Amino acid sequence: MHEMIPEITAEQRQRSLGWFAVWWIETFTLVGRGGGVGMQIRFAPEVFQFIVNCYALDKHGRRRFNRVTLCRPKGWNKSGIAAAIALFEALAPCRFDHWAVEGETYTFLGETYYYEEGEPVGRPVQNPVIHILATTENQTGNTYESIFYNCTSKDAPLSVLMGVGLDAGMTRILLPEGGVIEPVSSGASGSDGGLETFAVADETHLYKVPRLKNLFQTVKRNLPKRSLDADPWLLETTTYFQAGDNSVAEGSFDYANDIREGRIKHAAGLYFDWRYSVLPFEDFSDEKKLKRAIVEAYGSAAKSPDGKDYVFLPDGRLEALNPATGRTADGWSLNDPNVEPAYSGDGWVLPDAIMAEIYQPDADPADSTRYYLNSRASVEDAWLTETEIMTHTVMKDLVDKAIEQRRLPMLWQDILSPDDEITLGFDGSVSNDSTALVGCRVKDGLLFIIKMDEAPDNNARAKWRVDRDSFDMQARYMFDHYNVVGCFADAAFFESMIRDWERDYGQKMKVFARGKGGGELMRYYTNIRHRDVYKSLETIHTNTQYALTDADNDSGAIRFLADPRLLNHIRNARKHNRQFGYLIFKETPKSPKKIDAAMASILAYAARQQYLGNSQDDVEDTYYMPIRMY
Repeated sequence: MHEMIPEITAEQRQRSLGWFAVWWIETFTLVGRGGGVGMQIRFAPEVFQFIVNCYALDKHGRRRFNRVTLCRPKGWNKSGIAAAIALFEALAPCRFDHWAVEGETYTFLGETYYYEEGEPVGRPVQNPVIHILATTENQTGNTYESIFYNCTSKDAPLSVLMGVGLDAGMTRILLPEGGVIEPVSSGASGSDGGLETFAVADETHLYKVPRLKNLFQTVKRNLPKRSLDADPWLLETTTYFQAGDNSVAEGSFDYANDIREGRIKHAAGLYFDWRYSVLPFEDFSDEKKLKRAIVEAYGSAAKSPDGKDYVFLPDGRLEALNPATGRTADGWSLNDPNVEPAYSGDGWVLPDAIMAEIYQPDADPADSTRYYLNSRASVEDAWLTETEIMTHTVMKDLVDKAIEQRRLPMLWQDILSPDDEITLGFDGSVSNDSTALVGCRVKDGLLFIIKMDEAPDNNARAKWRVDRDSFDMQARYMFDHYNVVGCFADAAFFESMIRDWERDYGQKMKVFARGKGGGELMRYYTNIRHRDVYKSLETIHTNTQYALTDADNDSGAIRFLADPRLLNHIRNARKHNRQFGYLIFKETPKSPKKIDAAMASILAYAARQQYLGNSQDDVEDTYYMPIRMY
């Protein structure tokens, strides 16, 4: 699977300096380390596309992105690609100057590039300052080693510049027309006053200690200093992070999710490119499934057995591309929606070698998931594992389209028919957390957000309060216009509002939070009914163990709409053991990673199960001292 946030259209890709960048890199740079050292670089289709996306321009020729995250599995050559881009930034015309006229050319070291009319033409950055962030004081890193090789090896085309001002050392490289490439560590003096025009932060899943996180933030803060003349940007490469480490990579994922969810109101400067695959642990023993998952995660980096380029078609088939046309026998190409790169003739990773490592007796499946499938390895106390979530997530294409059209909050209207039987779940807070109204379609167990409001992660947070009236209006709209058969609502902070729902709509419900005669028609006190909450949690957990079914009204069916707001709240839920079982909480009481949509989903699903006749026996009328669950 391939996530690109934001999605970039074919028209936008045409307006990019990346086409020229690929030609320049393939013409003048070599592989700088590893078994392929000294070989000419030839980019596989996926890498080609990534570089074109990196250099996308707006209509005025300014860079669209000032921060780019490349997330790929271990061994994908992220450092080598970063080194090649750094050389382009240092020595090539890498910033927009004008649009090409017919017949315009560029010549460098005896090689000539022929521009197409209307293609963007670049100019060099004056006195470029390129910093390669190092994780230790005495380690220059993989990226800098590749740059150094290309500047000093007699076989490298760029080494001829050593006689005209290029001065390369292990601590810095001085550029012919002024400027520098240098590794920078957390102990470097003066980094706060830097004038970077480009920076590389390699393997940011390792940036989890304060000194490295501070270094990253310092360099990032420096970038706007030369925004007028140099249009600076930062390239971050990483393998999937360990959840809960609070690394720089984890922060970048959160930022990308905020963009997808529409929580970033200003023009976001991040381009986020992530390839991964999902495979349940129990399927690791199936060699065919594991090999396919590895190829899906590595994409074009996976070496094809016959030298051809392959793609995954939307229906999952693996097909070869015709090298002359770039299309399959049925006419599919990488430019078509939901067609993803697979094996490549220019790949460098052998899937069988990765499989051999995964099958080592001391290999941890969670580590293999993170390093080789580039996917989330759930924390030990996660309520649901990533596999359990992703194997029951549906309608991703529909969600992606809604996000692109900025109508994710209204997507449920396209999915739901007024005649569909649904249940509602509600959970919320006044000021510090989120408030969510979630629906569950009875016939297939589909959980979806109807409305969610979340405290902003900025200075406005202190004064933010949830808009109670908007939730009251939305719930009443659902009762009036949709076939709601039950509603379980956590009454904390919203007692009077939910009592009003009970008064106006309670008798119309088919299921009740605590028996029709008990008075609590919708109010569901999660801070009292701990055992009932635990049973509902276990019901969902158990049902995620089974494959999706198309049978209507199957009590075991459960589906999560691929809404990142919903999925992230479910991922954030942590189990805390109790004598009777467990409950779910945030990772810490003050964590910004909310779970309210998960809690609302649990309540909606509990109402659905009760409606289908699968509820627990009537609960005892036993009450305890209320405490708020965080």
